Amino acid sequence: MYSKSRKIQSAMALLAFMILAVSVWGGSSAEAAAGVPAPYQIVALGDSLTAGYEHGYTENSIPYGYVEQVYEQALFHGRRAEYVNYGILGLKAEGLNLLLQAASDGRTVKPDEVQKELQDPRKETLVGQTAQMAKSIRSADLIVLTIGGNDLTPVMTKLDSGATAEEITTYIQTILDQYEKDLEASIRTIAALNPKAQLVMSDQYLPVPAPLQFGSTTIELYPEAKRKLLLDGVTKIRGKLDLVSTRLASDGIKLQVADVSSLFVGHELEYTSIAQGDIHPNHKGYAAMGRAFAAAIWGDYRTVRPRQANVQMSVVVAGQELPASAAPPVLRSNRSFVAMRDITDVLGAKLSWSNAAQSATVSYNNHKVIFTIGSDYVSINGKKVKLTTPPAFLLKSGKESRTYLPLAALSEALGLQVTYRSTLQTAFINE
Repeated sequence: MYSKSRKIQSAMALLAFMILAVSVWGGSSAEAAAGVPAPYQIVALGDSLTAGYEHGYTENSIPYGYVEQVYEQALFHGRRAEYVNYGILGLKAEGLNLLLQAASDGRTVKPDEVQKELQDPRKETLVGQTAQMAKSIRSADLIVLTIGGNDLTPVMTKLDSGATAEEITTYIQTILDQYEKDLEASIRTIAALNPKAQLVMSDQYLPVPAPLQFGSTTIELYPEAKRKLLLDGVTKIRGKLDLVSTRLASDGIKLQVADVSSLFVGHELEYTSIAQGDIHPNHKGYAAMGRAFAAAIWGDYRTVRPRQANVQMSVVVAGQELPASAAPPVLRSNRSFVAMRDITDVLGAKLSWSNAAQSATVSYNNHKVIFTIGSDYVSINGKKVKLTTPPAFLLKSGKESRTYLPLAALSEALGLQVTYRSTLQTAFINE
């Protein structure tokens, strides 16, 4: 099974993968001048797990891996978050080390100078942007990382070659010793570029399930002796990770470990595409990784409440989901509108209503904004500005009327970040 897995994995990895998924960081000086909080910046480094690769991906696929879920968790925690993903398919610890050294030194390198026969079709672009990578790392608040799976890949070939258990054990140890050196060097380079960033990396999971038991019948999906050797390798790579973390801590460098491996035990067929010959996580597997990283970073993992059938999306304001009793969002002209009072109450903004002018005035963070029902213009600190969205409107429910305005208007007029995540059908509103 595993030699087939490698062939399929290599073939799939050579397919054109999507262009680097990046939220470009820009305008920070202008935002600072306007009193807007600096973004919470996330940098993702590592291999195909960081890239979010799944079985069957093509150049048109949009990743929804653990990185995207870490980003969403930052939004859940009230962060004005942005992220950039430098994950490279097939990258090993040595390749990461050489790439980070080049970034730190300000050198431009070619893919073969980092790692021979890199499988990622985006490698020229990814490896060629060392200057941007260094800049991103220096600006990061959080750096997440996966590396090590590709280091152990040759063991699978060794297992299929007929080598003895002793030979394989020695081979694994050699690989792990080099992995330890390269990993430590990589983390030290990152810490030198940015000693203040929170740094979190995952351990490695084993995608091969244990034998299945049906009464007195045992079915091995993969030879058990070989599976145990691979399991031993995964255990030892965690040991190396812990050793590196301990040595770094003695020098004041904190490396947190996200416990991914234990979440996959007993769920290998459910969380990976191993049944299709691909060892990468599927949606459920990446969700498990997202939970592990969130637990390491924030100590919890957040979700929205189940929605009623007539509620099209959830709204989370400054880390708080609007209560179920709040007026539900409304969709008009393919635009999402929200009840202004519910938003301002959570933000702590002051809201007043003029019945005569049919206008609502919001005072918040040195902004004074006046929305008038049906008007294509909004007054921002006394200046008349044309909306790029449909106007506000009144919606009656029984005897009560509520002022609804488009989500985008909050960002334009109140200096808020409004992010809609279709993966969660949730809008996040943060300062």
